[in-house]
Parts: sequence; structure tokens; C-alpha cells
Amino acid sequence: MSEGSTEFERPAGSAEGATGASDPAFAEAHARWHAGVEESRRHPYGPLSPTAIFWLSREPRTLPGLPGVWRADADGLVIVELSAADGVTLGSGDPVEGRVELGPLTGTESELLGWGSIRVEVAARSGQIAVRPRDPASQARADYAGTSTFAPSEKWLISAEFKARPRADVSVSSAAGPDRQQHYSSPGIARFSVGDATVELTLFGSFEGDDLRAIFADASGADATFPAARFVDVKPGPDGTLVIDFNRAVNPPAAYSAAATCPFPPAENRLPVRIDAGELRPAPGTGRA
Repeated sequence: MSEGSTEFERPAGSAEGATGASDPAFAEAHARWHAGVEESRRHPYGPLSPTAIFWLSREPRTLPGLPGVWRADADGLVIVELSAADGVTLGSGDPVEGRVELGPLTGTESELLGWGSIRVEVAARSGQIAVRPRDPASQARADYAGTSTFAPSEKWLISAEFKARPRADVSVSSAAGPDRQQHYSSPGIARFSVGDATVELTLFGSFEGDDLRAIFADASGADATFPAARFVDVKPGPDGTLVIDFNRAVNPPAAYSAAATCPFPPAENRLPVRIDAGELRPAPGTGRA
């Protein structure tokens, strides 16, 4: 798909509902999984709901379309001045007015304020504080027509070798901008084969936390998938191996919203091979697609 194209051209065999799986139960499980992904994406306050993103500084300022005067100090303490007429509530539903303090927020901590049907997310990201209004009536949510996937295939249910290479601080770029790095710990790498090529992915999360995953991009980003990143869960397999089901690779929030702050892959996770599995890139005009 060229930058100026007006229609998404799906690769052969990629239509939603088509299947390359020999086992009907495998295809049915994939369909149920993706229906759940789409339901979460369409949630009133999900990744389609943000309508803007603002970065706070020490200087007090108003934020377009939002009540109050906002600022944040160097330690992540957020201070917002509100009046009773603003009608803002805490996450508990209790109304607030005057000087309201949130945090200090560090890492990826966040707080929510209510303002009518809008939830105002106040979050620490990349060492700064972001404010995002989440509106169930956002244009992106109203216009969303769904995301297709490649046809599921057992070919992409990959057994990988785990190599322990603990790293306490892996810096990655993010959708928030080139100057807003994010930092994660990694337990090691997954090594596996795609065709004749042997490739590796740096993993994030932990076995203990059951949140092991890879953030990756691959050669299919040239014409089929979201080129900046996709996410895939990684599960422990038998005999110390790993299982990666690339059929369940999903697009990041950045594929749907210009207000996203999600991480992008480290350089080593930009694979030179095609992973023709999982979600396709959204239609043009959706977020950063």
C-alpha cells in the first residue's frame, strides 16, 4: 500500500474469516480470541477513546478543551486548580475543587479524573506527565470499522529456544516521540527459525509475572502490517522452550490513536523476515496507520 493510496490492499489469504488452519478448532479459537481483542479495543475508554495528549511542565497552563489550570513538578506531583462549577470528580466519584494534587506519579503510574462522560487520564510516561482525555464519543471510536487478520495457520505457532540474558534497563523509543524513551527489564531472548533464517527477539516482562511478551516489527510492515510495532505474548513451553503464537500478534494503541504513548521495538527486534500472521495494519486514516 503506497502512502497516497485510498484503499487497503489485503495480501492474498488474509481476509478476516478465511483460514489456513487444518484444524477447525484452531481457527475457531483464533476467531474467539480476536473477537475479544476487538471488544477490548471498542471499549468506551479503550485505545480508540483518546482525543488529545498534553504534556505538563512546571509552568501552570490551561489545556484546550479541559477544565482547570495544570502543572507538574520534577518529582511527578501533578497540581490542578479547579472550581466547583467545573464538575470534576475523583476516580471514586467524589467531587473536587480548589487545589487538587495527584501523585507523585512515576514509572507508568496513572490517575483518573471524571468530567461528565469523559475520563481524564493523568499518567507518568517517559519521565514526564501526560494528560489524555478519553471520550466514548471520540471520532476514532465512532468511525472504527474493525481490524482484519491474516488467516490463522499452525505454521506460525512457533517453538523457540530461550536464552537467559538478563538486562535491567533496555531503552526503547515510543509513540510519544523520539525524545521520550521508555525503559524495561528483559529476562533474555527467544531464538527460533523462520524458513531458512534464524532470528532472535528480546523479551520483556517475566515468567513469574506471566506477562512475558515481545515487541517486534518485521518485513511484512512494508505492505501488510503496522510497520512501527506489533505485540505478541510469549508462553513457557515444554522442556524449557517457549511458545510464540504469531497468529495472535496485535497492533499497538499507536496504530489507532495519535495520542498513544506505547513502546516501539528495540533495534534488534526489527526482524528482516516476514511474519505473515496476526493483525493487519488498520485502514488508512486510522491513527498512524
